[in-house]
Amino acid sequence: MELKDVVKQVISGLEKRQEEESAVIKAWQNAVGKKAAAHTKPVLFKGKKLVINVSDSSWLYKLTLEKKRIIKIFNENAKTRKKAEELQFRIGEI
Repeated sequence: MELKDVVKQVISGLEKRQEEESAVIKAWQNAVGKKAAAHTKPVLFKGKKLVINVSDSSWLYKLTLEKKRIIKIFNENAKTRKKAEELQFRIGEI
C-alpha cells in the first residue's frame, strides 16, 4: 500500500469519526434542551454507555432523575449507528 493510500484512509476515518461525534452532540442537545446542553458535554461513547460531563452537582442530580427519558429521546434523534443504553454523569470540564 502506498503512502497516499494510507493518508486517504486515515483522513476518511477521521472524517467519519468527526461526523459521528457531531451527530452525538446534536442528538444530546435535542434530548436535554438548550439550557441543560449549556451545562453538559458528551465526552465518551464506550460500548452502549454515553459519558457526560456536567458543570455541577445540581445538574448531575437533575439529569440523573431524567435518565430514561433522555436516553429515549437521544436514541430517537441519534443519526449514528450507536445507541445509548446507559448514561453516566460526572462533574467535569464543559
